[in-house]
Amino acid sequence: MLNEFANYLSAQLSSEFQKKLLAASIKSLEDTSNPLSFNNFCSGYRELVRHVLSDLAPDAEIKACTWYVPDPTSRTGITRAHAITYVLQGGLPSDYVTGTLEIDVLEEKKELISAINKLNMYTHVNEGTFGIDASRASAEAALAIDSLSSVLGLANDCRAQLARALEAQIHDEVVALAIGETIGAIDELATHHCVDEIDMEEVTVTKVGSEFIHLRASGTIGVELQWGSNSDLRRGEGATGNDSFPFSCELQSHVEDPAELEAIEDTLCVDTSSWWEGYYDEP
Repeated sequence: MLNEFANYLSAQLSSEFQKKLLAASIKSLEDTSNPLSFNNFCSGYRELVRHVLSDLAPDAEIKACTWYVPDPTSRTGITRAHAITYVLQGGLPSDYVTGTLEIDVLEEKKELISAINKLNMYTHVNEGTFGIDASRASAEAALAIDSLSSVLGLANDCRAQLARALEAQIHDEVVALAIGETIGAIDELATHHCVDEIDMEEVTVTKVGSEFIHLRASGTIGVELQWGSNSDLRRGEGATGNDSFPFSCELQSHVEDPAELEAIEDTLCVDTSSWWEGYYDEP
């Protein structure tokens, strides 16, 4: 079970250094001939957690969140609890996370903090923390690894739920953008075009910062193409046709009002490469 948890966590880590640090910590634990094996694991794993939280929750971003209240017992005012909260929800207000998204972050946060605090005891070697039994060490390590993995997994769940909650507003914003501006890639195909439909297939939250939520929408845009003017069509000299193309678009909203979305200027991208396939082929 320990190796299963470790492999799952490794896949969630963002850098090769973090993966190597996890592997080295596990290797220390596996050296059961060394009475310090668990102590060494605890030291390495504690550093891994520090690096993960530092990468995902920069101090400046934490301090910019409206939910942040400095802890007087911390030299910087920031605690692990603050960092874990930021990893889980960014700058989103806690009542929005629990109320609108219906996600409870408290349990995972408590479990990870508890696991880290327990490991910290074993980084100080004394008679009571020396030569820990292998089965006990493995169980404690598995709990610590699973706790961090659960926090990272819940952070992804929170973002996926946020994307689902905003899907209708995102669709409306993308439709307004597609109708309201000339799409250069499609404009090259015909004299005129109009948007028939937008089929939004995927919405991804790319970042939840202290102030803004960044999202990416992708799908298919259906268009009617017209060659020639309306007069040409009436004379039978023009033509019309329908086609569809993949699109993507970047959007953002403020963490205090996630539903108030706006598309980021010049990010609507329509891929018309399928139209040109074979166009320049030799006969």
